[in-house]
Amino acid sequence: MKKLYILIFTILISSLSFGQVFITELADPNNDATARYIELYNAGASPIVFTEGSGWRIDKYTNASATVSQTLALTGTIPAGGFYIIAAGAASTVVFNTWGVTPDQWDGATDNVAGSNGDDNLELYDGTNTLVDQFGVPGEDGTGTCHEFEDGRAERKTSVTTGSATWNEAEWNIWADSATSGSCTSYVEAAQDAPGNFDPGAWGTPTCNFILNNTTATCDAITAGTDTYTATVEFSGGGSATYTVTADSGTVDLSGGDPTTDATGTITVTGVNEGTDVIINVTDGSICDVDYTVFTPNCHPPLTLPAYESFDYPDGSLINAPDWNNFSGTSGDLLVASGQALVQHGVPSEDASVTFNSVTGDLYYAFDFTVNDPGGVITGGDYEYFAMFKDDAFIYKGRIFIVEANSGGDFTVGISTSTAPADAVWATDLTFGVTYRATLRYSQDTNISQLWIDAATSSDISITGTDDADPGVAITQFALRQSDSSNNEGVLIDNLSITQTFNETLSTKDFLTEINNLKVYPNPTSLGYVNISSKNNAKMSVRVFDILGKQVLNKTVSNNTLDVSGLTSGMYIMKVSQDNAHVTKKLVIQ
Repeated sequence: MKKLYILIFTILISSLSFGQVFITELADPNNDATARYIELYNAGASPIVFTEGSGWRIDKYTNASATVSQTLALTGTIPAGGFYIIAAGAASTVVFNTWGVTPDQWDGATDNVAGSNGDDNLELYDGTNTLVDQFGVPGEDGTGTCHEFEDGRAERKTSVTTGSATWNEAEWNIWADSATSGSCTSYVEAAQDAPGNFDPGAWGTPTCNFILNNTTATCDAITAGTDTYTATVEFSGGGSATYTVTADSGTVDLSGGDPTTDATGTITVTGVNEGTDVIINVTDGSICDVDYTVFTPNCHPPLTLPAYESFDYPDGSLINAPDWNNFSGTSGDLLVASGQALVQHGVPSEDASVTFNSVTGDLYYAFDFTVNDPGGVITGGDYEYFAMFKDDAFIYKGRIFIVEANSGGDFTVGISTSTAPADAVWATDLTFGVTYRATLRYSQDTNISQLWIDAATSSDISITGTDDADPGVAITQFALRQSDSSNNEGVLIDNLSITQTFNETLSTKDFLTEINNLKVYPNPTSLGYVNISSKNNAKMSVRVFDILGKQVLNKTVSNNTLDVSGLTSGMYIMKVSQDNAHVTKKLVIQ
């Protein structure tokens, strides 16, 4: 009889211990879907080995599924009064270094149990196959409910001391990027970014809900000298503390919203020098200390057509080069690699453009392009345009797409006059790693586009986009575009020309060959000057930029000598203009 009492007592103690392990945090960071995690807490007085009995597990119900979608068997030990972090992804994942916390368990792919995307439901079972805690309602899609934490966070309230086999939204603080249709106890419509809005391995730590995003940078003037620009950044989560706003350059203007008194608004910084990125800081002196960088625009005068671009810049961000500006996506993502622009479809998101003086009639752009092998042929309908004309806003014309091959090749290209996907597809399949020359014509009068591949004359084979309603729009920019893609191919762009005739696009290589043969010597130089010689006797306009894109010199050279005595040691970009054509050279000052 005594043994039976001991057995019953042991089972009772085990059940009590099991019941004191529960979920305290679920993370779906708005800025990093690969950094999701589940946090468990042991409120008991003894450690729990998750492999005891039949083994602990977490079941995931994806979206509105009423049956288990995925199961994760827990493998480690959670100490008394301690936490257990389950991170999405493989153990080789380094993203968790964001928090300086080592997970106790990794959960395979980023969309497994620990990779819940905010509208899924979870159940925690102990080693006796007993449900000890539940988040959400299996069979109910979390979207728009009190248990949605899409791009946000769910944290158990510190008043909770044990798990619950039935979902109780009143036990949770929830943050998500969208509004809920339900009546929730504690639900905040505010996306949460890593690392500042999360605290893996802690519970009840105050978090900062103040967020900065959606920046713009607008030139105050467009001249050949160093201009100033105005930076703006939107904020949300204000009105809950006394905030101090500073910037490391320019003057802060809070007329668009004061974080101390306003929940949302716009912070403006005026008078920032072109070539200088500005860091805006918002702090409440306690929990929140938020920085956001607004990258400088290039406030250079528009180019005069015909214009030629050889991308002869140091490796790095394309917008550090003269004349290129970010107009969408993450500034700095679009790169120069070995003297070519690299347009990547995948995670990089930046779109960049070069501005030219408006003209009437036909416009052409042409460039050499090479598509890198992404590890498989281009498939499906994931059509991605990577080059285009645009106006001063966001109307795009004459787009070129990478599309699925017609009959067994690696890929081909398509064209659209105005919209996506492509209106027409090039009939011949193309090959990864081979360089082709694309030439595109857009008529601003008839609103129609035309595309040639490796053409020698305008009478060669071409394809034509949709003939849209006349007239077209006034084009002022050529742009390169990056975006998400299932194939994640990279496109190398070189020898770009922007012209008003087909024949002018053909002169690109000849012109660049001639002007690239100009001599710049000595280079490197420590003499305070360099000599520049060209076969063309016309005057040369020379602008010199530092590696951040800031103009440091602007001279007209007629005697073949450029004075660089005012420049400090380092690498520079030298842009030579002659007869309305432009080429870049690297210049090293010792």
